[in-house]
Amino acid sequence: MNAERRKSRRTANACIACRQSKIKWALVNDEDVPQILCNQTQRSPSRRVNESQDPVGLMISRGVFIRAPSPCPRPQSRTRIETNATGVCLLTSCPSLLEADRRTTVWLAPSSTWSFTARLTLMMAEKLQLETPFSAPSFLNDDIYPLRWSAAPDDDPPDVTGLPPIEHALYLYSTVKFHLGQSYQFLDETSFVQNVEEFYHGNPAKKAAESRLWFVHFLLVLSFGQAFLSRPRNPKEPPGSKFFVRAMALLPDPTRLWKDSLMVIEVLALAGLYLYSIYQRESAQLYVAQAIRIAQLEGLHTQLPEDVLGSDTVSRCRNLWWTLYIMDRHFSCSLGVPMNTQDMDITTLLDSPSDSSPQDATLALRVKLSHLLSSIITTVYKSERTPLGEFLEETRNILHTLAGHAQEIERITRAKLQTSVDTMSRGTRDITLLYHQCVIMATRPLFLSALKQQLDSFGEGAQDLGSFLTPLTPLMSTGIKSAVKTLQILSVEDSLIEVFLPFDLEYAYGAAIHLTIANALFPSAVGVDVPTHSLEAHAILDDMVLKGNAVAEVRRAELLHLEFLFAEFSSWSAEPGVRPVQPESAPAEAPPGDSVAVASEPDLVSLTTLSESQSFFCTSETPNNAEFLDSVGISSDDFLSIVEQMGNQDGLPSAILDLGQFWK
Repeated sequence: MNAERRKSRRTANACIACRQSKIKWALVNDEDVPQILCNQTQRSPSRRVNESQDPVGLMISRGVFIRAPSPCPRPQSRTRIETNATGVCLLTSCPSLLEADRRTTVWLAPSSTWSFTARLTLMMAEKLQLETPFSAPSFLNDDIYPLRWSAAPDDDPPDVTGLPPIEHALYLYSTVKFHLGQSYQFLDETSFVQNVEEFYHGNPAKKAAESRLWFVHFLLVLSFGQAFLSRPRNPKEPPGSKFFVRAMALLPDPTRLWKDSLMVIEVLALAGLYLYSIYQRESAQLYVAQAIRIAQLEGLHTQLPEDVLGSDTVSRCRNLWWTLYIMDRHFSCSLGVPMNTQDMDITTLLDSPSDSSPQDATLALRVKLSHLLSSIITTVYKSERTPLGEFLEETRNILHTLAGHAQEIERITRAKLQTSVDTMSRGTRDITLLYHQCVIMATRPLFLSALKQQLDSFGEGAQDLGSFLTPLTPLMSTGIKSAVKTLQILSVEDSLIEVFLPFDLEYAYGAAIHLTIANALFPSAVGVDVPTHSLEAHAILDDMVLKGNAVAEVRRAELLHLEFLFAEFSSWSAEPGVRPVQPESAPAEAPPGDSVAVASEPDLVSLTTLSESQSFFCTSETPNNAEFLDSVGISSDDFLSIVEQMGNQDGLPSAILDLGQFWK
């Protein structure tokens, strides 16, 4: 009996961080080891592992870390369990642990949509007492497309067999140019085509050996061309991987890589974009960061002298630098890590001083929106408690910035539609989607704050949040509208949705989550047909899955899981004593396609020293192209109208936006 009592009291020791912080932690071991709940010093029955199910994380930290994957069953029914059995752990200062060359913890960055999904799933599971997050489809399925290669010896001649004929190679290049040319300008057509002709019409083996880096560049272009045009026969292989692996195996070592600077910058940028597209985001960030450092060593971030280098070289360097800038902002926001470049260090011109083409204008606006997105991320997604009045007052800076960008989009589209019979160019489409992404990312904390307050009120009686939500209604409305417009743009039949590049997938997934939260919070006040737009989101993801995108398949499963959680939330909200969140006016009554929110937005102009003539603001007074712009949710007038609606914030209730535990 004594031995039995001693055995029942035995538990694993809590880690030092847990004992010092007095935080609960949970660790689920393999199926033969029971679950240990440190805060209760008790064991829960072990759960049998189903080897056929997708791997999910074992140790989850709502604040910072998630443990690496291990098999765990999915829920067969909606079973509510004790809150402490959800596996939630509040570790906030633990290092990343390494074990057998595999990560056992992963940091959940604040701004990453992936980590937002994980945090949201954890919070919902804990508050609703559901047997998840370990049943979530794939918390750490970051090896969707396993891709490995071995570096080829420097003295081995490159393999030039198995390449497409020159006509096919040039066709693949044209395809890559079509898909990347509007947003990513790291292909110099004249030199590339010239080298291709020399390669095919001369001695291919000699050309590849003497111009090894160019041959790597050529193979990367072929890999992208194949990825855009065809599906892999093996679903576990990413499209175009045959040429990509060959290219990466031939890449020189870092000590010699930087010597052919412009070419290697383009090579590293292409490699990073490919890896990002197959969901190897961390590796992608490393390659892009290396490209940025080499570009800085060559002074691409400065204003280079045209009289010395020539206008063509300076233009190529300028376009290449701003392409890296866009990639850095997007990749860093996706991963939730600091930017590799600081605006105060950049002095190169944003626009060509002599001649600015429509393509240059599109690139410049994309740079400005990327800058705005990074500014929103660095100011909104932080853990400090923010008074509501201060929050809304500082939002006005962002609204003015978006109004300026809306005016610039109006000007570009107005000029385009006057000289063309098409509806929306690929460049304009991408800018519009990025514009709405800024709105969604900026208004997301408002929805999260309302959701958190509603979840916290469960079990404590009805709580009227109307006074808190009323001043936020115009801003939240614009977030809903931007999510709707995003899905509408992506659902257009001739929109040429991207299947390989991940950006359309990210836009669709983020918009779908936004509408899912909005529908759960405002079931009778949204004013938009959320089920229809949810079907649009699933149709977009289904189409990508049908065309062989394995990343879209994972996102679809995660979206379904979140929709299940919010269905549970709606059921709880309908129970007696729980009052649904209802603002005084429906969010859909506000003007479409605008608004953002930010906790502490600095003057965006002061963030850069790009020169006085290239402010990140656009203040031109350009007439609206009303019908088209309304169809895509762009209106500078609506932004300014929202600013007027916000008015004086002195009379606001003394509410606090407190998302500290969520972002930490």
